[in-house]
Amino acid sequence: MKTKKEFGLIIGRFQPPCLHHLQFINQVIKSGIKKLLIGIGDAEIIDDKNFLTAKQVESLLIPNLNILNFPYELKIIPDIHNPPKYAKHVKSYFPLINESNTCLFTDNNYTSDCFNNYGHNFEIITPKILPIRATNIRQMILDQNYQWQNLVPVNVFDFITNNKPKFW
Repeated sequence: MKTKKEFGLIIGRFQPPCLHHLQFINQVIKSGIKKLLIGIGDAEIIDDKNFLTAKQVESLLIPNLNILNFPYELKIIPDIHNPPKYAKHVKSYFPLINESNTCLFTDNNYTSDCFNNYGHNFEIITPKILPIRATNIRQMILDQNYQWQNLVPVNVFDFITNNKPKFW
């Protein structure tokens, strides 16, 4: 999994930020990029799939990204629900990206479709990921299955246990 692109772009909700995400990010860093770009998708609602605000996700990711000692830029990107315009929308938050200098790292077919169709042809790499995903972790949290605590960074565990959403 190597690229000669300058920027590695990851877009996700990170609900919650977990070890799976950090493994994913480490693989992107090792791909040969010079700078990591992370877009936090913001649904602008709180529900069982988006139980953290985008600002909370950002504050939980930053300490874990800082440990990596690698240049990164983090932006909150509101959802627009418009695949033909999505890549251009993301570019408005990361104006330096283009098809010649940016590789999109994703295992999400919706996201890759937005960057490889509608007049776009970005390089896309799908990193290997852990079998436990944020979706599984959210369910464990809702089911009060405390195995999830071993699947997230310590700061995420502390935050979630001290700030339980109202619908739990």
